[in-house]
Amino acid sequence: MIRTSETDQGPRAGVAGIQSCGSWSCPVCSRKISAERAREVAAVLKAAEAQDCSVAFVTLTFRHRAGTPLRASWDALTAGWRSVTSGASWSKDQDKFGVIGWLRAVELTHGDHGFHVHCHAMIVFDTRVSPDIMFALGDRLFGRWEKGLARKGFSAIADRGGLDVRPVQLTADSIESLATYISKAAMEAVNASGKAARGSGSRAPFQILRDAVGTGSADDIELFWEIEQASAGRKKITWSTSLREWAGLHRERTEEEIVTEDQHGEDQLVLPRETWERVQHEAEDLLDIIELEGLPGAERWLRSRGLAYRVVDPGRGKADE
Repeated sequence: MIRTSETDQGPRAGVAGIQSCGSWSCPVCSRKISAERAREVAAVLKAAEAQDCSVAFVTLTFRHRAGTPLRASWDALTAGWRSVTSGASWSKDQDKFGVIGWLRAVELTHGDHGFHVHCHAMIVFDTRVSPDIMFALGDRLFGRWEKGLARKGFSAIADRGGLDVRPVQLTADSIESLATYISKAAMEAVNASGKAARGSGSRAPFQILRDAVGTGSADDIELFWEIEQASAGRKKITWSTSLREWAGLHRERTEEEIVTEDQHGEDQLVLPRETWERVQHEAEDLLDIIELEGLPGAERWLRSRGLAYRVVDPGRGKADE
């Protein structure tokens, strides 16, 4: 069942009536997880705007090469971030710069130079600060990032894309845009345009999965298996405890809790089993289409692929052929 509901961010579509696995590496479950994480990120940004605070958007990357196992790269990122946000130096930075807390999202792509794992972080300050102050903090974070990476045999260069610091404009449009960007980048949600990840030949995990299903490529199948195995048990979005409490957010729900919750909404389409088996690996496209173009757009999408479906009659709560 394809179901839609109205939210502050506009119509949102989801899938009901199927077994859920609670994993962000699943195209269906990741969408529900992404939607909740986006709401939480937006809540933090709105709290920062309401309390006249500042937010910096920091991206940290490191060198990567073809053939490096994803597990090794992810372990290096974890070690680098742990070095950034722990120890006496971080405590001093929090006091000196007035840092309330942080949110970190991991983004993953694969291209000609292998797996590219990097993190985006939102740093929230307790008052209005200048971009120069944000850049100064970014330099200190990068110094510890390098040290953490080195312990795992990796390296980064700040002036070659290893560090990027940008002030966040706390307007309504930019808040929603950044919240969506962070959650979709982390959960690998790909929009209906099929836009590729940044960089020549780079693909996000669900793009690799779509290609594997579409072409039967053994290389793509093995790539996605490696992603599933290396990411098992890892969180794509993490928070400092202080930030969630400051923003008044409830207890962070697990991904399993999010996907098993019954999301109330209006049923739109019933997909027979044979149709679902055909579209499950590109369900993200169908859900994006129904959000952007409504039921007519979803019907065109299905008809163009020769797929059977039924439209739910809103008056009777049943489906018409």
